[in-house]
Amino acid sequence: MKLKRLKIFMAILLVTASLAGCAAPYTEKKVPQKNTGTVAAVSPEVGELADYFMKASEGYAASPERSAVIEGMEESDKATRLQMLVLASRAFGRLPAPKGNAKRIAPPAPDLKEVPDWAKEDLQNLSDGGILAASDLTGTSDGEEEEGAAGSSILEEPVTMKDAEIISARFYAAFGTDLKDDFYTAVNQQQLNTIEIPEGEDMAGGSTSVTKHTDEQLKALILEIVNSEEDYKEGSPEQKIRTLYKNYENMDSRDQAGIEPLQKYLDAVDRAASFSELNAAIAQSVLELGNFANGLIPGIPVTDTKDSSRKVLQLMTQVPGLTKEDYEKQDGDAYKEYRNSIIEQLLAVGESREKAEAHADGILKLEKDLVDHMQSQDASGKIKEPKYYTPETLDEMMPQAKLSQLVQSIGLSQDVKMIVFDDVQFASYAKWFTEENLEIFKAIEKMALLTGYSSYLSSDLAEKFGTAGISSADIAVQNFLSDELGQLYTQRYFPAESKAEIEKMVTMLTDTFKDRINRLDWMDASSKKEALKKLDSITVLIGYPDEWNLNRARFKGTEEGGSYFENVAASEAEKWKRQIEELEKPVDPRRFPLAAYTVNAAASRNTNTIIFPAGILQAPFYDKTASFETNLGSIGSTIAHEITHMFDDGGAQYDAKGNVRDWWTNEDYTHFEKLCSNVVEYYDGYEAAPGIKANAQENLSENIADIGGIACGLELLSKMENPDYDAFFRSYANQWLRAADYSILKEMAESDIHAPNNLRCNRVLANFQEFYDTYGIKEGDGMYVPKEERVAIW
Repeated sequence: MKLKRLKIFMAILLVTASLAGCAAPYTEKKVPQKNTGTVAAVSPEVGELADYFMKASEGYAASPERSAVIEGMEESDKATRLQMLVLASRAFGRLPAPKGNAKRIAPPAPDLKEVPDWAKEDLQNLSDGGILAASDLTGTSDGEEEEGAAGSSILEEPVTMKDAEIISARFYAAFGTDLKDDFYTAVNQQQLNTIEIPEGEDMAGGSTSVTKHTDEQLKALILEIVNSEEDYKEGSPEQKIRTLYKNYENMDSRDQAGIEPLQKYLDAVDRAASFSELNAAIAQSVLELGNFANGLIPGIPVTDTKDSSRKVLQLMTQVPGLTKEDYEKQDGDAYKEYRNSIIEQLLAVGESREKAEAHADGILKLEKDLVDHMQSQDASGKIKEPKYYTPETLDEMMPQAKLSQLVQSIGLSQDVKMIVFDDVQFASYAKWFTEENLEIFKAIEKMALLTGYSSYLSSDLAEKFGTAGISSADIAVQNFLSDELGQLYTQRYFPAESKAEIEKMVTMLTDTFKDRINRLDWMDASSKKEALKKLDSITVLIGYPDEWNLNRARFKGTEEGGSYFENVAASEAEKWKRQIEELEKPVDPRRFPLAAYTVNAAASRNTNTIIFPAGILQAPFYDKTASFETNLGSIGSTIAHEITHMFDDGGAQYDAKGNVRDWWTNEDYTHFEKLCSNVVEYYDGYEAAPGIKANAQENLSENIADIGGIACGLELLSKMENPDYDAFFRSYANQWLRAADYSILKEMAESDIHAPNNLRCNRVLANFQEFYDTYGIKEGDGMYVPKEERVAIW
């Protein structure tokens, strides 16, 4: 439950900042190919599906007799889901037990008790081969029946050719031998089958393996400093790194201290007899511990969506830990578990069980009220305008809370601008600030202190209540001394010539994107002018910051009485001071928001900035010894991906300055929205593994960027003499390599804004004729998509 709350909070923070058929009597109809194009939505007859699956199984199974495939069914009937599954099983024949990656991605064996006897053997074959998912029988992603619906009703529903294509894709992934059917799996097959997922890790390959390698480099660098006998200068990066590392490792002292380092802050909250006194207690905590010590109305500096030259403080409420449905079911397991977790936290900060239970019930009521008043994103996808507040208007809204006192006490000016994106929920939260609810807010504040800082206390508190996810001393250094460590990392591992090469590639891809905008036939000249202005205004940050933002806190060693908690507190307090300064200064678009060793790239729509840290500028993403085509397929597609983000469904709402502004003509934007809906439809229903469907709507922004990234890369490639398209496409597929178990793939499909990696490869490449020409892909191959169904925006 603690992890769930942390994920929700982090999501809020992130808001602010891809064999010939045998002859048979049935010859009048043309044998359909594996991909039926525009007829994908039409319900096929049994005979059509039989022919489809027999064609699909060529090269994977001995050619079956058509009569045996259709046996027991009327070929002129509209095919049901059950018949589709049976036909697929018979066409592909007896399946081998899955091995390697096929075994990893195989779904749990579904219960076949409701399956009719005539079909059980065939469905058992699919289950044994790792093809059949519980959702095939019940219609739900987790295999549970939808309320009021029997599983058998799903099996009797008619299907489409698209359903059949998705089932065939499962076989192609399981075999993984033909790049014309499944490019991602075939190209990465050897690695997918042999790579091992390290103990304690969820996945391996691609960025995961690169991150692990980078972590090992960082750890070696840190240990080199820690074990050195050199007397480092006070305040130097090396001195701070060595001190913090040793502080973390001094577990005996941490365990002996227990909760004591936090006690004075908890006591101050307990003594508060009014909101004024509670505000004073919170102010002391924030100034000495940092921003996470504010449990009442946490705020973080974000760039103003209406004026990107300044930052404002985004206010947040208490974060609900359950869904609306779970709050309604007080006798449900989720509610009970969550209630117990709150009680455990309150007991840990010294409350009696009686008070802890009463306060837990009060907090649950408050959170339910917040969930009941939570606004959902409207269907248009338009970015919601924030509501602005000042300390004065907050006092008018909730006079008993006396928030202007708190604002001033934590170091903010009395004219600080604050915003809220869900003003309905915030107004509901404001109503709880009464003297009668003072004890509830005191409990909330104590929980914020406990969960915000337990990670830096004793091992038992860190394990039970910590949320920082810091599992070792080297990770602590990464977390709190990122620029100090980044400076040392780039000096050793990131050569200047790599930065220069990436800068050249960025220029080439930006120019290519500009050419593509100029050629768009659906965009008016006035919209193009604004788009080009925005493109020309993009700030590009590569490798590391222009100026290192070194931690100004003083790190004290154990010989001076320093501790892990004390140094983290000093670091977080200093961070809060910097954040206050940011609220008073113009926004710096060249501020580097990621650690230099981060294995990722990013785009900030609000500052019109794209960022490529040194961490991602290594193989398989960038290799200075590799060919241009190889690097273009990996880091080049990533660069163009980030450029395209400035023009995806979200980025398109920001202008050249990073302000939310409608710069389109009405006709152009309406057409753009239609193109976006085409992308959603294009990905809809496709899977990471059997039964794990991607969320095409949630993945829209990333899918637009993926497609735009390859479009730019291919256009740049087309200007070369004898370009190596094969190297380009294989490099693109290699970077998406990911080995993970079924449960992890399922969890990621439910939570990740990106499409599953196999789709980021296959569905993207299937849009481009160069891909078809390179590998001779034609109608009837699994990777084939008819031209009229391929999608493009930029």
